[in-house]
Amino acid sequence: MKPLILSALLAGVLVAASCGSDSSASANVVARVNGKDITAAQLDKQVQLQLNGAEQPASPEELQDLKLQVLNRIINDQILLEQAAAANLSASDAEVDVKFNEFKSQYSEEKMQDLLKQQKMTVDDIRNELRKSITIDKLVNKEITSKISVTDAEIKQFYEKNRDKYNLPESYHIAHILVTPVADPDLHNGKNDDAKTPDEARQKAARLLKEVQSGRDFGVVAKESSEDPSSGPAGGDLNFQPLQAIENIDPRLAQAVQKMRVGETYPQVIETRFGFHILKLTEKEAGGQKDLSDPRVQSDARQTIFNRKDQTLKNAFSEAARNKATVVNYLAQRILETAGKAQ
Repeated sequence: MKPLILSALLAGVLVAASCGSDSSASANVVARVNGKDITAAQLDKQVQLQLNGAEQPASPEELQDLKLQVLNRIINDQILLEQAAAANLSASDAEVDVKFNEFKSQYSEEKMQDLLKQQKMTVDDIRNELRKSITIDKLVNKEITSKISVTDAEIKQFYEKNRDKYNLPESYHIAHILVTPVADPDLHNGKNDDAKTPDEARQKAARLLKEVQSGRDFGVVAKESSEDPSSGPAGGDLNFQPLQAIENIDPRLAQAVQKMRVGETYPQVIETRFGFHILKLTEKEAGGQKDLSDPRVQSDARQTIFNRKDQTLKNAFSEAARNKATVVNYLAQRILETAGKAQ
């Protein structure tokens, strides 16, 4: 799995700067939002970011559909940015610095430069897009997120309708450090430590196990050296897992976790088809029906309800904002005009 890449970073934000009349547009203008043009070059750049890493080239129909989707997102973000400006909301330099450093920390300097070259971006480009993204987040938080509340009555009603969701099997809170036997050019952990062969992986895993057994913090070692991009940054945390889910990953992991006591690190490196694992059992929880009084049930129900409200309100807010804007989608018009004509 790859870490955060530019296509994910830039997926939601790209704004046009030029202006023109709303009655007509040159061929290089694909949309106009409140008199501001979005150009074909800007759209194509976003589309290309979406296509990077695709296993197969897109068909003409798929490409057209993708362009329409991306353009619609660009239009919506342009409208939201204008609303944020009207509300005097903008990202500070300090906020941009924090987000940029989080992004940059996933790459060595060499890999960062390679990525920028591949995507035809500069550091300033990334910082500008981050600034726009943070600004939109501020608007959404002010107008939506900060106003959402979840009542106890709603939580109780949700629990009663979803009681089966909280009838849980016995589960294990586990963490692991993974060392893979192949080189991964996209890997980036704290030490840029990547085993490239089975022998290197076996030796590295044995060394890391000794570090943990000698008293080094498991989470710190995972952040520094684990080759699992999903759990490594979180200190190897895999959260609570039922035994069946662990067994589906590999029966040897399930066998190991059943032998462990809470707080214990398994005394041997475990080899699976994914590589070499160092396994720790953090907590163990008996199964059965969980009551509404359980703090974790309360937290899960509250978060689920909040997320549903949040998504609904964001969609409604975006549509309402668009209703107030003057939008012309020239790309959509041109696609309709050329429908059925010989290519």
